[in-house]
Amino acid sequence: MSSNEEVATLNARIKDLETTLGLRNEKLTVTFRLTPSQSKLLGLLLVLPHVTPDMVRQRLEIATDPKVAFHRLRQHLLPWDIFIKSRRNVGYWLEDDMKVRVKTLLVEAGASTDQTTAPPIANVA
Repeated sequence: MSSNEEVATLNARIKDLETTLGLRNEKLTVTFRLTPSQSKLLGLLLVLPHVTPDMVRQRLEIATDPKVAFHRLRQHLLPWDIFIKSRRNVGYWLEDDMKVRVKTLLVEAGASTDQTTAPPIANVA
């Protein structure tokens, strides 16, 4: 196997792993109009029971403070009535009903090609 083929194979495996971990979900990005880092963060919340700030720093390598990243994501998801819970020394999580809501919105957005059905983007300073 040549080095180019090996690199291509490894890149494909990385993409598959990121997809499995919820770190590469274009549907999240498009449906909720998220930045790539917000999409990765929401994807992580969907697949794991709890997400700690250390996990955000290590897995997602987000340059900003994880608290700031979660705050921005929370504010961005308010129009869809999606709420992220948190507790000190535990981390951040989505309740089961919120996970179902996100998945339902993803399915509805996939069925609808009309982008005007999504809530307007809130102006958060």
